[in-house]
Amino acid sequence: MDTLARYESQLVQSGRMAAIGELAAGVAHEINNPLFAILALSEFLMKELEPGSKQLERAELIHSTGLEIKEIVRGLLDFARENTDERSLVSVDDVVRKTVDLVRRTNTKKGIAIVERYESVDVQASSGQLKQLVLNLLANARAATPDGGRIVVEVRSKGNDAVVSISDNGPGVEAELRERIFEPFFTTRRSEGGIGLGLSVSLGIARMHGGTLELASGDEGA
Repeated sequence: MDTLARYESQLVQSGRMAAIGELAAGVAHEINNPLFAILALSEFLMKELEPGSKQLERAELIHSTGLEIKEIVRGLLDFARENTDERSLVSVDDVVRKTVDLVRRTNTKKGIAIVERYESVDVQASSGQLKQLVLNLLANARAATPDGGRIVVEVRSKGNDAVVSISDNGPGVEAELRERIFEPFFTTRRSEGGIGLGLSVSLGIARMHGGTLELASGDEGA
């Protein structure tokens, strides 16, 4: 690709990411209204239910999951605003571990084993945005293994950087589609309700933190 074509491609991608930012802000605001009701009602139920009961345990799970969603929504808004003010020294392994735990607690699919490997590594980042990125990648890995399988989550250090790897033993991405998977609104799961924003938003988050997002498939690894 020559220099002019590369610049044109970058401009198109920047325009798409700006559109995604506006969409993310709108979606986040729409989610906040029903989320407030879920959190308020779950708090009300927790006060009424018998201590130690299964009903209280379930209400607490609803409330804690709602708080997780609240953090993700905040991450969406930060992404839309490209807000760097709330970044701090974040333990990447801790963020990923908590995100995997959330997926485990809310996972309705059976037969999926999640294997975790962690090194301790800290970076300057928004924990909410990192959590959103990891959730998106885990959602893709789960979608790639609809009949059950194995997902490997790994965090390791590479110099001063953190490397987060999420792989699965699904069929992989067809060669002709690999260059398109990060395009906004591109999805192979339109009939299943996919809208094709997860990976493009995740790429935007990675780039905002000075990193990137890469795909390896087949013999390349994952």
